[in-house]
Amino acid sequence: MLLLSGELIVGTAHSVVMLAPLSERDRGRFGSLFVTNYKLSFVPIDNSSNDEYGQRNQLVGTFDVPLTGVGAVWQTDGGPTRRRRLLPRSDVPSKLKGLQVVCKNMKVLTFNFENSRIGNGRKVAMALLHHAFPKRHDLLFAFDYREPYYPTLPSDLNMFQRPGDWKRELERCECPHWRITCINGTSDAFMLTAGETLIVPGSVLDYNLIEAARHFRSGRVPIWVWGRPEGAALLRSGELLPTEQSATAESVLLEQVRRSHPKLTPPRVLYVCGAAGAGASGGGAGAGGGPLGPLPPLAALDASYKKLAELCTPTTLADFWTQDSQYYSFLESSRWLRHVAACLAFADEAAEQLARNVSVVLQEGDGVDYSAVVSCLTQLLLDAHCRSLAGFQSLVQKEWLALGHPFCDRLGRPRPGSTKEDADKEPAAQTAPVFLLFLDCTWQLQRQFPAAFQFTETYLTTLWDCTHNHLFDTFLFNCPRDRELAVSKNFVQRPLWDWEEQFSEQDIALFYNPLFGQPAPSSRFSTGAARAGAGGAVAGAGGAGAGAGGRLQPCTSLAGVELWSQCYERWLPPLDAPRAGPVQYLLHHAALRAQIQKLNEKLSSLSILTRHSRADEGGEGGEGGEGGEAPPAVTRFYPFSARGGCAAPLDGMQLSLIDASLLLDSQSLLNAPD
Repeated sequence: MLLLSGELIVGTAHSVVMLAPLSERDRGRFGSLFVTNYKLSFVPIDNSSNDEYGQRNQLVGTFDVPLTGVGAVWQTDGGPTRRRRLLPRSDVPSKLKGLQVVCKNMKVLTFNFENSRIGNGRKVAMALLHHAFPKRHDLLFAFDYREPYYPTLPSDLNMFQRPGDWKRELERCECPHWRITCINGTSDAFMLTAGETLIVPGSVLDYNLIEAARHFRSGRVPIWVWGRPEGAALLRSGELLPTEQSATAESVLLEQVRRSHPKLTPPRVLYVCGAAGAGASGGGAGAGGGPLGPLPPLAALDASYKKLAELCTPTTLADFWTQDSQYYSFLESSRWLRHVAACLAFADEAAEQLARNVSVVLQEGDGVDYSAVVSCLTQLLLDAHCRSLAGFQSLVQKEWLALGHPFCDRLGRPRPGSTKEDADKEPAAQTAPVFLLFLDCTWQLQRQFPAAFQFTETYLTTLWDCTHNHLFDTFLFNCPRDRELAVSKNFVQRPLWDWEEQFSEQDIALFYNPLFGQPAPSSRFSTGAARAGAGGAVAGAGGAGAGAGGRLQPCTSLAGVELWSQCYERWLPPLDAPRAGPVQYLLHHAALRAQIQKLNEKLSSLSILTRHSRADEGGEGGEGGEGGEAPPAVTRFYPFSARGGCAAPLDGMQLSLIDASLLLDSQSLLNAPD
């Protein structure tokens, strides 16, 4: 096992059996289990062709899990059936027979220690509980990894870390009636969870902002995030505090927003979530349309996600088939898809108002959760730049990092700056997969408009996996101030967007949609047919499905939303069917794109004389015979399934667990359309 700089082994157990997914005790792999200060790693004794997925991470192996990706640890009797939840600093028996690890990306790993030396299982469990759930933020591995970083980020990626980055965005959107203020980077800062640079109406003074901030939660006054050349702007705001002057302060700021519009059009306020408005969606003069129900509190969203995770992480085949027989009932009871549809509905409403040249203010709680989701989705619907890979990554930098989404709190990590004593005294922060909700909504848009996005669902799934990789600092802090404080103490910043640090060019090529209208950089093209051309595009395809002016108009009803199978169900072998899923279209289109690219290169290199001479010779060979290799046979969840291998058919043991009558149930996944 290769160790990174600063990585140390803190727990080891040999002669461990890692059980096959959804199996009892009859199938598994022998090997050694290691816990380091970075990851949990299983090293099998023998190598197998199925040991590598289609996507190969150069930092995290097939059987590795970054510690921040560990969601829950269970003590078992050696199999997957009987288990008990192990909590940090809880008692672990010396004769531990088995361990089950449920990851935050819904991967389940089950280990049996019956052949290992007594006590080794307990050592591994204790080390895992201690290092996977640290009490202090600076105990995360990113603080120990001192390898120098030499940035090779794309030039069109906007990191939104300096005033010049925000100026660039303001100029790109052509919004001259707004100004940049750096008051938040001084001792008079009023929005402590955001960066130093804010964009506000050109007519408002910094003094007015400081005074008004006292009436908004977390000082979140309405700030500009996006705009149209015609004058309409998109703003984010926190909820009003219950003070005597709060309504007046809000009215004054909304008036400044109105004055920033060339036609002096009053803004529309959308109450995304919170007590304000109690579900009403209109708040400003000129607000029209029907009301939208508010999004759920974060606790309800987290409960919804846990029900979804329970559905997608069965531990045995018997559990899988039992859930499969009532699949849609379980899915509906989680209410996850309802929350996805609600976010899309809010974004569509905001996009419609902006398309009518009406400014929109998104108001929500502390202004760091659902407002980021709806704001990003609105920009994806309206701005083609945000649907490119660099534009999407810039969007995440702006809305989620520069404006301070509390990733540590929402992902269950220790807060930066807090000590062990603080962690014991302070109430636990509310966890909620808000960022996953955004990625899910983005995938829904991808599915409805397959040619409108430069990136693929493989990119979105990989992004969610890497959110839990604490080697990178992108999603490691609650706000820019926490990151700046860490950097002042010699913390090495390592952005996630430098994908070459983790993946080969062939893997990165799968991030690119071959149907998108803008071609990707030529270096992204893969020469192999398996990945060929996934960075290219068919000219003119990018606008398919877009409405007038490039605006996407999605279906926002519950019936138009589907479960994101690649993200949630990829670790369930019975569902990883061969030659199924949207990945087949991706590889087919990529192969066609590579073939078109090759033919175009040949045509451009041939002179008229050469073509005539070849025609006179009878066109021997010709391009017609160069059809190119066919795309490889892959399974439904490629590249998150084994390389080049189709899913094994159900064996006798699996079939014996299936009641044939259950397969006729309309709720079974086997009867669901692909």
